[in-house]
Amino acid sequence: MPYLQLNETRFHYHWDDYTEPWKSKSVVLLHHSAAGNLHRWRSWVPTLARHHRVLRFDMRGHSSSQPPPEGAYSLPGLAADIAAVMDGLEIEKVHLVGASAGGIVSLRFAHDFPQRIHSLSLVASTPKLAQMGPGIEAGVWKRTLEEQGTKTWLLSDSQKRFGPRSEPGLIEWYAAEGGKTQADVVLALQGCLLQEDLTPLLPQIATPTLILGSAQDEITPPEVQHLMAEQMPRVRLQMFEDVGHNMKVEIPDLLARTVRDFIGEIESA
Repeated sequence: MPYLQLNETRFHYHWDDYTEPWKSKSVVLLHHSAAGNLHRWRSWVPTLARHHRVLRFDMRGHSSSQPPPEGAYSLPGLAADIAAVMDGLEIEKVHLVGASAGGIVSLRFAHDFPQRIHSLSLVASTPKLAQMGPGIEAGVWKRTLEEQGTKTWLLSDSQKRFGPRSEPGLIEWYAAEGGKTQADVVLALQGCLLQEDLTPLLPQIATPTLILGSAQDEITPPEVQHLMAEQMPRVRLQMFEDVGHNMKVEIPDLLARTVRDFIGEIESA
């Protein structure tokens, strides 16, 4: 497995590229959620990698990437990690796709590094994690993670994370992949993100942005999706029915095609 050593952290990353080798193609960078890893995007790759070079990496502390020094997270630091990975791989600019917590980091990146991004796509994300629906309690999340670990936490409210037609095997795979990240890492990341509110920054993010949300999502609820659509200057919102917060793995082909077509419009403009 390929790794990048960047300062004090080793990042696990992966390239997928099925474009014509004699043509120059843009890079799509896929940024996963809390307790996720680069494998969560596996079903997106066939759709995207025929048209773009696709880069995935494990966020610091997740799966095969090392945790931050002394376990500390900051949102600007996580955004800077994207830039550092790009620098390490000699990438100047990307189309960035972020899911859930990865979307929060991606929003911050789009604000802090506007010259490094062609477009931004957000999947079930939010500018303010604390603004969850009434059915989600961060305190319960914390206790479950502390007492039972990451996999059990992801399974404990799976009916709120997935739509009614999701296969049991998908839910079990999702939780097992999440279990590769230690609970203390997830707790540290959640603690960081729950304190953040990027809402004041939204009008300043001029990157062309695609927002993909679930009408039934309680973690990043519909009102948050509409808030971003109202506040960001160059944005398109598309909502989906009968899927949950983890829509990224529920309807990967549909979402990957939607993002691919959005990127195509940006590049042909």
